[in-house]
Amino acid sequence: MESNTNKQSMKAVYFSGLIFPGVGQFYLKNYIRGLLFSITAAIGFYIIMSATWELMFAIANDIEQGKQRLDINSIMRVVRESLKIYQEPTIFTAKIAFIASWLLSTLDAYLTTKKST
Repeated sequence: MESNTNKQSMKAVYFSGLIFPGVGQFYLKNYIRGLLFSITAAIGFYIIMSATWELMFAIANDIEQGKQRLDINSIMRVVRESLKIYQEPTIFTAKIAFIASWLLSTLDAYLTTKKST
């Protein structure tokens, strides 16, 4: 019976680690913590993806207007040059927040399951 309980409680760790930060906390009925981890990760993900979409549409627009050639080497060169945007403080902070919420939610789910067994 105890191993079944351990398997059930470890689901929370897998949910937070493999699905999305905070899902394991929701599974464990720690709704406030789950919401905190989920919102932090979602905001970080949104900022990162917004910058990525903006970069992608700028490159596509340049290709449509003839400012950029449509071949893999020139597109890769432009992408490499444009990756500097990911070093901006806002995006860098978003990356740290996203990764930290993922790791901390997984660790929190693990420690919570260990505490309850």
